[in-house]
Amino acid sequence: MMYIQYAIIALVFIIAIVFMVKKFWPSKTQSGGCGKGCGCSFTEKAPK
Repeated sequence: MMYIQYAIIALVFIIAIVFMVKKFWPSKTQSGGCGKGCGCSFTEKAPK
């Protein structure tokens, strides 16, 4: 019976880890700026 409890706890823990990784992983790969639409993103204009 205790093995079922450990399995449920492990499953909840793994789901929480996956949720946190999915939440924070894409923010590392996005370009500069905070992503809030406030205009603080860095865009370099090519000289003419």
